[in-house]
Amino acid sequence: LNIDASPRKKKPLRTTNAYFYWVTREQGSFDWFKGVMNEVAELDQRGVIEMHNYLTSVYEEGDARSALITMVAALNHAKNGVDIVSGTKVRTHFAKPNWKKVLSKIGSKHANARIGVFYCGAPILAKELKVLCNE
Repeated sequence: LNIDASPRKKKPLRTTNAYFYWVTREQGSFDWFKGVMNEVAELDQRGVIEMHNYLTSVYEEGDARSALITMVAALNHAKNGVDIVSGTKVRTHFAKPNWKKVLSKIGSKHANARIGVFYCGAPILAKELKVLCNE
């Protein structure tokens, strides 16, 4: 899914930032991508790439158990620099992403920039993202 509301110009594109969101129900799904996440985090010296992992099968956002897991994971990450769920430098969030907040934050941060959204996954979320991108 590539959503771009602005008219195409002949100016060359220069990517300044990339935001990566990996959303999964299964903790084991992080395993096959672990090496890539660590390599990207290691090579990104300029801080161009921002990565986020979301584990959706734990508890709902706001649940006390989810808050406790988040706190323990944050403490471990701060102390050891490694996420306890993914085994990478990328911290895991324990809920579904709030896409409206995510896209709003990125849009505010890059207010006058052309922003592309690329998505791979369930068609129902593709529709939701398309609506949110055009808001």
